[in-house]
Amino acid sequence: MLISKKNLLLIVLLILSTKTFFLIANERKNMQDQLYYNFVTGQTDEWEKTIKNIEQYYDSFSTPSVLYDLLLARYGFIAMNLSNKNNDVARKHLEKAEKEIEVLFNYRNYLSKAYAMRGTFFAFRISLNPFNTITLGNKANSYIEKAIEADPSNPTAWMEKGNSSFYRPSAFGGSKENAVKYYKKAISLFEKNMHNNYRWLYLNTLTSLAKSYEYTGDYKLEIETYNRILEIEPNLTIVKNELLPAAIKRNN
Repeated sequence: MLISKKNLLLIVLLILSTKTFFLIANERKNMQDQLYYNFVTGQTDEWEKTIKNIEQYYDSFSTPSVLYDLLLARYGFIAMNLSNKNNDVARKHLEKAEKEIEVLFNYRNYLSKAYAMRGTFFAFRISLNPFNTITLGNKANSYIEKAIEADPSNPTAWMEKGNSSFYRPSAFGGSKENAVKYYKKAISLFEKNMHNNYRWLYLNTLTSLAKSYEYTGDYKLEIETYNRILEIEPNLTIVKNELLPAAIKRNN
């Protein structure tokens, strides 16, 4: 059976497009893996390099999935810099992220994720300017609730609800006990459907759960959770070198 030139051209185009798709998908996975490695090793400089790579990638492939990868990368980098008191760096990336997330709201399938992340961005603003705690705190909580309403199976929404409950003062509804419940819910949802770009978030949520156990006085569960983390990722620097040894010392 002879193949017409037209059909042959279609077959060639299909092969090329399929090959291109897999090349694109593989490049995206490589950047997600690099971000995971940056989280595990705590390399701030490398994290920022990965963000630049994702920015360039998004310029070429402006899809919502790549945009979400970029926002997740900024999210982690901002939190890391706020923790290290590098507020100027955190503010620069937060301003970029606040513009980028407006684009994500255009995609219905990402609505819950966008709500959750916007809630977190308000929380980041509180870290940069504590004088707006009440106003921004209410906004953060409102968007997190919208995220859960839009998709109750979204692990990042429950993760952020846990963060909100953990960091909010008890006078304004914060509760370390409730944070434990929300983190456990998020962890369960992560485990049901572990996307490649969620792996570091999953470890981070387990770490937050362990810290919550510290504050509720459940030191045995705190140590068990840190050991669970190291079973999953033995090279997670902050847990291996700092958090677990401190928990063991406290328990003794």
